[in-house]
Amino acid sequence: MTSVNGTDHVARLLGEALRRIRAEILADAEQQFPGLRVSHYRLLEFIPPDGARITDLAEAAMMTKQGLGQHVDYLQKLGYTESARLPEDRRVRLVRRTPAGDKAVAYGQSAIARVEEAWSNHLGPTRYAAFRQTLQELGEWH
Repeated sequence: MTSVNGTDHVARLLGEALRRIRAEILADAEQQFPGLRVSHYRLLEFIPPDGARITDLAEAAMMTKQGLGQHVDYLQKLGYTESARLPEDRRVRLVRRTPAGDKAVAYGQSAIARVEEAWSNHLGPTRYAAFRQTLQELGEWH
């Protein structure tokens, strides 16, 4: 792919890779999981089977509590999550995935697995393993 104005920097390259992942996740998603965006799949994946507090989910997703709460409300309206106040502390909201939310997570994970398989086939297993290792190292680097 050629770049516009010679801007072939790493941010654009990573952005293009992410665009391809998003496109694969959303390819057939609307029919099965109406109303979900890629960010919703990511958020649903953060929720453990026994549920999590809004505060903990916001930290894991690197979002504000208010922003995350809005996403959770939207997902609850669509039937992908449910939430309840803890009896011992009514200020705390515990969020759980519904069976529909579990199915959406499985769908998103299988879409990502398809991308990884395609990229591994394209690059070859050795180059793809090195690519993944490099991304992991960059993500952990301080």
